[in-house]
Amino acid sequence: MKILSMTATFGKLDNETLDFSEGLNVITAPNEWGKSTWCAFLTAMLYGIDTRERSRAEQLADKEKFMPWSGKPMEGTMRILHEGRDITIQRRTRGRVPMGDFLAWETKTGLSIRELTADNCGLVLLGVEKSVFLRTGFLRFSDLPVKADESLRRRLNALVTTGDESGSAELLGTKLRELKNRCRHNHTGLIPECQAQIRELQERLSECRNLQQQHDALLTRLEAEQAQWKALEAHRQNLAWQEAQEDQRRIQDARTAVRTATLLEKALTEKFTETPDRASVEAKIRQGEALLEEVELSLEEPPAAVFSGIAATAIAAGVLLLIAVLMADQGLLLPGLVLAAVMLSACLLLIGRRRRKQIWYNIEQTRRKGKYQELVNFLESWRGQLRVLDELDRARENVTLAQQHLQDLQAMARTAEPPELADNLTLGREETMHALGEVTARLERSRTQLAQLQGRMEQLPDEEQLQRSLSQARHRLSELEKTRQAIVFAQEALDAATQELQRRFAPRIARRAGEFLNRLTGGAYSRITLNEDLSILTARQGEATQRSPQWRSEGTGDQMYLALRLAVWEVLSPDSPLILDDALVRFDQGRMEKAMDLLKDLGLKRQILLFSCQDRERTYLNR
Repeated sequence: MKILSMTATFGKLDNETLDFSEGLNVITAPNEWGKSTWCAFLTAMLYGIDTRERSRAEQLADKEKFMPWSGKPMEGTMRILHEGRDITIQRRTRGRVPMGDFLAWETKTGLSIRELTADNCGLVLLGVEKSVFLRTGFLRFSDLPVKADESLRRRLNALVTTGDESGSAELLGTKLRELKNRCRHNHTGLIPECQAQIRELQERLSECRNLQQQHDALLTRLEAEQAQWKALEAHRQNLAWQEAQEDQRRIQDARTAVRTATLLEKALTEKFTETPDRASVEAKIRQGEALLEEVELSLEEPPAAVFSGIAATAIAAGVLLLIAVLMADQGLLLPGLVLAAVMLSACLLLIGRRRRKQIWYNIEQTRRKGKYQELVNFLESWRGQLRVLDELDRARENVTLAQQHLQDLQAMARTAEPPELADNLTLGREETMHALGEVTARLERSRTQLAQLQGRMEQLPDEEQLQRSLSQARHRLSELEKTRQAIVFAQEALDAATQELQRRFAPRIARRAGEFLNRLTGGAYSRITLNEDLSILTARQGEATQRSPQWRSEGTGDQMYLALRLAVWEVLSPDSPLILDDALVRFDQGRMEKAMDLLKDLGLKRQILLFSCQDRERTYLNR
């Protein structure tokens, strides 16, 4: 690829243009003219702006560092010659993405070139990734030392392995790594997935077996509870049958009682057909009780006055007699005797009168007692009639009560079918109902648990299917392990072959770099040893020990790195122009002239752009 021109609105550049020719181009300008900006613009046109890059304290990100000073959007065009085609590429800012809009077309016809995109432009045109280009075809004074880079290492490995730049060996290594990582990468990949699947299947199988064991145990328990429930239910039915039989016996007894009471009432009714009604009997009884009460009052004890006169008369006679005796003692015998005779006569008369009253009272009492007895017999007769009526009423009431009792028993009578199963239990009704309730509750819980277990078991595959899936997963894991082991063996073989070819290839780079260094130093250095990390060791003519560039002067170190850069660029970037930004600053005049001679010779086949802040390179070239 050759660059014909560049037009840039980029950093301090404001729609400025640079034209280039074939071979070696020397652009001389003072500091701050924009040489590094043009180099950064060239890289941005080929590979775009990394919008993910963030500014750091020691360095600004390109999207901020090269934001146009004029305030215009970042944009530019570049005209190139590639494989005989005159192509123009353009990048413009899209929204907030600097240089995010990409176009490519044939300069003369204007036809779009679809194979070029914003992402692959640099790789297609130069044949290398951005990092390889920056370490081989883009040389700045600060970047002369070659550092190992993954992209550069891949490019070297590809060249070493295949002898060209097809990259088949690196592609194979990448494929092997991808396959290995696909099998297992830390805790990801097909093998961990398969192992996780096996663990899951084992857990499901274990869960399925545990559920089956729980199901079998629950069925056994359920059968035992059902047997217990049946025994209790048979006992309950037997108790209910016995209670129903007892109710029927009570009803039969009640019927017998009704018949007995009815017969008794009927017999009494027939026996006492002449019995008056209760109202007449009760009236007669009340009449007799009233008469009897009057007779009872007359039969009371006589008053004390009837008998107290006799005692008083006797006492008075005694007192008079005592007085007569006392009067006789005093010589008054005749008056005393007269007084005593009078008083005695009075007493006798009084006593006789009281005695006649007593006799009359006794006769009257005898008559009244006879009448009393008649009344008593009268009352007893009517009371007997009343007792008959009471007995009839009680008989009728007993009939009514017996009939009501029969009706109540019939209404409350329990019915039950004869028990079908044998009953060997001896529990009472309350104990039976309590035990039956507990067993029924346990049965419900067991049925609920069984339904839940069956639901969980239905969600899981059957054990046979899980066994087949587990066997298939284990077989797949075994095959994956074998595949991964085979990939490891292939990687080891490929790495061994690559290392072997690198050992063979390293002298090729070192030999070409040695040729360049020999020309740059006028024959002072001709031997270069290249390590795997691209570090170099050199020795002057006559020196037995090779040393790193740190042991040489700064100018000589720059020449060593330039020689290695040119060798790597020549091998790895056959389609890339060489860009040098103040790469010869620390070269003395003699070695600068030798470097210009070498670059002029290399420019016969490749385009070289040399940016310099000194005029000595242009002066020597013109001379």
